[in-house]
Amino acid sequence: MNFTPDQLNAINHPSGNLQLIACAGSGKTEVVARRVASLLKNGRSEGLTPANIVAFTYTDKAAAELKDRITTRCREDLGDITGMAELYVGTIHGFCLDLLTTEVPEYLKYGVLNDVQQILFVDRHSKASGLTACTALNRVNLERYKDTNLYVDALSILREARLNENKLRGVSLVEGLRMYESLLRERRYFDYSAIMVEAVREVARDKKLQHRLAARIKHVFVDEYQDVNPIQECIVKLLHDLGAFVCIVGDDDQTIYQWRGSDITNIRTFANRYPNVQQVRLQENFRSSKGIIETARDFISQNTERLPKAMVSTDAQQYEAGDLTAFAFDDPDAEAQFIAATIKQLRGIAFKENSNERGLSYSDCAILLRSVKNNADPIVVALREAGIPAIIVGMNHLFDTLEAQAARLLFYFIADRNGTDRIILRNSWLAANLGLNSDALERAINRLQEAKDELNTLEQKRWGLYSIQRQYLEFLENIELREENIPNGPGGTNRGEIILYNLGKFSQLISDFEEIHFHSKPKEKYENFANFLEYQAESAYPEGWQDNQYANPDAVRIMTIHQAKGMQWPVVFIPALLRNRFPQAPIGGRNVWHLIPKEGVYGQSRYEGDIEDERRLFYVAMTRSQKFLYMTWAPIPGKNNRYTRPSEFWDNVLASKWVKRRLPDYSTRKRLSPEARAGVSNVVLSFSDLKYFFECPYQFKLRILYGFNPPLVEAIGYGRSLHNALAEVHARSIRGDVPDESETNKLVQRHLHVPYAYESLKKTFEASAQKILRAYIEKNKEIFNKIELAEKTIDLHLGDGVSVVGRIDLVRRLDTNEVTIVDLKTSERAQAEDVTETQLHIYALGYQELTGHRADYVEIYELEDQKAKPRSVDDDFIADVRTDVKAAAEALRQGKLLPKPKPKSCESCDTHGLCATGCGFLNKKRNNK
Repeated sequence: MNFTPDQLNAINHPSGNLQLIACAGSGKTEVVARRVASLLKNGRSEGLTPANIVAFTYTDKAAAELKDRITTRCREDLGDITGMAELYVGTIHGFCLDLLTTEVPEYLKYGVLNDVQQILFVDRHSKASGLTACTALNRVNLERYKDTNLYVDALSILREARLNENKLRGVSLVEGLRMYESLLRERRYFDYSAIMVEAVREVARDKKLQHRLAARIKHVFVDEYQDVNPIQECIVKLLHDLGAFVCIVGDDDQTIYQWRGSDITNIRTFANRYPNVQQVRLQENFRSSKGIIETARDFISQNTERLPKAMVSTDAQQYEAGDLTAFAFDDPDAEAQFIAATIKQLRGIAFKENSNERGLSYSDCAILLRSVKNNADPIVVALREAGIPAIIVGMNHLFDTLEAQAARLLFYFIADRNGTDRIILRNSWLAANLGLNSDALERAINRLQEAKDELNTLEQKRWGLYSIQRQYLEFLENIELREENIPNGPGGTNRGEIILYNLGKFSQLISDFEEIHFHSKPKEKYENFANFLEYQAESAYPEGWQDNQYANPDAVRIMTIHQAKGMQWPVVFIPALLRNRFPQAPIGGRNVWHLIPKEGVYGQSRYEGDIEDERRLFYVAMTRSQKFLYMTWAPIPGKNNRYTRPSEFWDNVLASKWVKRRLPDYSTRKRLSPEARAGVSNVVLSFSDLKYFFECPYQFKLRILYGFNPPLVEAIGYGRSLHNALAEVHARSIRGDVPDESETNKLVQRHLHVPYAYESLKKTFEASAQKILRAYIEKNKEIFNKIELAEKTIDLHLGDGVSVVGRIDLVRRLDTNEVTIVDLKTSERAQAEDVTETQLHIYALGYQELTGHRADYVEIYELEDQKAKPRSVDDDFIADVRTDVKAAAEALRQGKLLPKPKPKSCESCDTHGLCATGCGFLNKKRNNK
């Protein structure tokens, strides 16, 4: 591979602080991977190992790509290097969570609330969380639902920003934060802010932990450094002050999260705040055509405060007249129809990808909006009428789809909401055009009516029996919904995967709600869920909510520009370039600064943004395109004429000599058969993912790709609690602090966390856990001194972007020097014998990659029976496992995930009702009895 002089300078830079100013498309991932390999190669004589390196990325997707690239380059330069699993690549949140759960056993039982669950949590406990106990700055009490989002945002600012404590004296929210943090601890939850706050506190007060971190971490890489906020910068600085060199990678022109607290001054002042910093500029763009690069470069140069740099073209794509266009339309409908017509014209046009060519398809097109909520409607309609498959990334506009509307009416029907009767419900499901049998639909509604009648006669029964998720999955089973039966769209487009994708999102929405409301009385829970669907659901999910990275239908993507960060497409549309929309005009009404005084937060103005922030966002949108870029606007009529003029960015666009204003003629362009883009490059499979895949690939598809979640049950958490208690036993034993049977009660009290269990079941679990732990310690304490590793992370890279991640429960080294890998099993984790056999040999592979040594035995240890089942490691089986995992990854990439019916796996599968093969298999089995 040929590198530029600046890239080589970055790769070969010796130890020290380094700032890589990386323009869009400049190959920063490759440079960082090569630099890590260079450090490990040159640091061998000094004992540098993968465990000494930490790399922070902004997303898990970026982490997967970077870790795979690092591993590949290290193997190329260094051969089979051991211990790569101990090189951390991931988010700062993930690093802090791992630190907390490793160093403080109590935190092992904490769950993590996502943003939506956090809002539901505060609403559900509105008094205890401090919400209704607090007032705004004008002394008016905050209200449940109305002020929840503002309250949660304000709490995040108080924990993540730099504060002027003097200006916050007497502010009600300071006490609210104390109450909220107390409630989180009581309920054993972290939110994203709490993870970082607690990690900083733990390191600050624990000198021994500081020494361990100083001994371990020698180099820290921070990708997308321009988007770190003050507490994230505090973590980076903390590691530096403990002795690590820091390499930051970023571009101040691409700072787009200031409204979340990102502080652009971090990247601009890095060289002044850290000692002996060398700056290297990566300015060559290897992604886009010269037309896109020069148009974007000239546009962003209007910003006044910038690190000096100038993006340069490498002619990665050939520019042809008509590739960049700008058009004005009479109204948004005409604008949307242009987008649909252009996508149809582009489909099949030859596109250069690496050294090959392929015909463009729908998944090569992205429509990027400043706000999906405000501007997507006419585009969605136009694409639907043109028969073009499209998905809206995230939860925004989910309920614009007919299938999600029908799903919502299920719960309006149960809760007697908005006059929804069985006729309205039936018609909504038929209108969605899902290929349903009307008789099956009628029977399903009858069963739903029975469930509704029963619900109305209940006072209180087991919460798990009246699971919203179970009701949803059973209805889908009863209507005999099948992906393969859903009619295709015009031109044979596959609607089945898009329908299941949207219904899977609805399942995720249910899970978020039930996580918080599981313990509500059944009737009350369904009524509250109907309220959530009607008033909160879509607004609860912020624009920019990320989807599963493996869901990859051949469809046009509609998303916010924020969601598109780090991505690229051959074809990009940026519509709705309207004054007051983009750049976005200041938003009126209540905001967090009605709850927190502005002068209480240093650098407060960044949260509100300015024209330079908006320019950066538009620059990011333009540089997502590899070849075709369409920029458009159309007036939106209204009483105040607020959205009837073009954005001021429009004039900037028209100034470019590369941008054409005539409708392009693509009739002379080379054409090939359309071929969907490879949207899944790096495949990272957990042990659980593989379990589902090996049991049944279609179950994997329904769960992991489409997002259908199983119902919550009261026993969730029991198996994990046992494992957490045993993890402490093993970790202490390694340190020479061997627990005995007398500590069983303390261990159970510290680790047992079964948040969905009713009281009598909790007592049953407590007694059972004490019995199992006591028996385990009594039986095994004599060999605790043989433990080599416990709860050890493995990261098994199999090449071609395929990796498996997980934790090995226990590794013992016997007096004969033979190694046994132990997998602790509870009945809750029971699975098919052949799946267990495969899983155990993956552990053996991971151990070998981690340590460089071969394992001799793998052992299943059944905790209920205190029974060990050892097996010798079979090298032939290991070879087969490698092949099987790679085959699983390739099946995922190609979407070839077919049912594999078996009696045990079909019966235990929560999603078998969506599978014609699984249902048919079970029905046949029942009929034969």
